[in-house]
Amino acid sequence: MNRFDEIATFLEQEIVPRYDSFDAGHRRDHVHYVMTESLRLAQHYPTVDLAILLAAAAYHDLGLEVDRKTHHTESARIILEDKRLAQWFTKSEIETIAQAAEDHRASSNHEPRSIYGRLVAEADRQIDGDTIIRRTIQFTFKHYKTFDREENYKRFLEHMTEKYAEGGYLKLWIPESSNARRLNEFRKLLKEPVALREKFDIIFDTLIKQEKMESIIKPGIPVALCSDHAGFATKQAVIDYLKENSIEYKDFGTYNEESCDYPDYAHPCALAVESGECYPGIAVCGSGEGINITLNKHQGIRSALCWQPELARLARQHNDANVLAMPGRFVTNEEALEMVKTFLSTKFEGGRHQNRVNKIPVTK
Repeated sequence: MNRFDEIATFLEQEIVPRYDSFDAGHRRDHVHYVMTESLRLAQHYPTVDLAILLAAAAYHDLGLEVDRKTHHTESARIILEDKRLAQWFTKSEIETIAQAAEDHRASSNHEPRSIYGRLVAEADRQIDGDTIIRRTIQFTFKHYKTFDREENYKRFLEHMTEKYAEGGYLKLWIPESSNARRLNEFRKLLKEPVALREKFDIIFDTLIKQEKMESIIKPGIPVALCSDHAGFATKQAVIDYLKENSIEYKDFGTYNEESCDYPDYAHPCALAVESGECYPGIAVCGSGEGINITLNKHQGIRSALCWQPELARLARQHNDANVLAMPGRFVTNEEALEMVKTFLSTKFEGGRHQNRVNKIPVTK
C-alpha cells in the first residue's frame, strides 16, 4: 500500500467516523464531499500533494467536537496534537495541514495562507440557493424560537446581505469551481424581492408542515442507516430527505458503490438500534432480503422488508417494526421515500398486537 492509500485508509477509519456525532449539516456525508471535491479541484493544480490536501479536508470540521464558533481553530489544534500524523508527514507538512483546516472559514478579510487552504475552503462551499434558504430558516427556528414569519424573513435578509450578496463576506477562491456560477445565479435571485419572498415562503411553509408532522422519531436519538453497494443510491436519497427535514441520522455505511458485504453494515446498525443509541433504523440492499435477514438475527430487532407504503404502515401499526428494510434495485427513490415517510409517521397500535410482538423473541 502506497503512502496516499495508507493515509486515506487511516482517515476513513479513524477520523471520518468522528463526524457521525455532529449536526445534520456536518455529518460523514459532508466530510466525504469536502474530501472528494478537494481532490477533484486539485486536478487543476498538479504540484499539490494530494495526501496533505486529503488530510486537511478530513480534519477541517473536527473542531466541532469542542466549539462551533471556534471550530476552525480547534481543528488546527487537533491536527497539531495528533501524533499519528508524524508517521507520514514532516513537522512542516503537519503545520500546512493545520493551517489549511483552519483557513476553511476564510472570508474576504482573511485569505487562506496556502493553495491547500484555498482548495479546502472552496470544497467546503456548497452554493445552492434552496439549500441556503432552507438552512437559514432552520437555523432561525432553532436559535430564535419566538420569531414569527416576518421576523424570520427579516433575519434571513440580513444574513443574505451580510454573507451572500455582492459585497458580502463570502469569498470564493478557486476559479475552476462551479460555485462561482451558482453564486452569481443566487445573487440574481437576491436582487428580485418578489421572487425571493415567494421562494422563502414556499420553503418556510414546507418546514413548518414538516415540524408539525407526527413522527416516531425520538428527540435527540438519530435514525440508523445502513446499506450495501446495491442499496447505496437509495440510502443517499434517504439521507437527502432526512437532511431536508432536519432529522438526525447516523450512517453505518457503506459509503460508495464498490462491491461489499451487507452483514458488515447491518450488524453495527442493528446493535445501535438494540442499544437505544439510534431509533428507528432504515436499511437497503439490492433485494432487501440479505440485509433484512441479517438484521433480524438480533433479538432486539424487528426489521420489516417493504416495497410499498402500505406494508411500511402495517409493519409499524401491527408489528412495531424498528427497522425498515427496502429492496434498492426494485423500488424507485420516490417509492422508497414514500415508505420512509409512512414508516416514520406511523405509531404502533398496541392492544392485541402487543401480545403478539411480546412473543417474537426466542426465550430459553
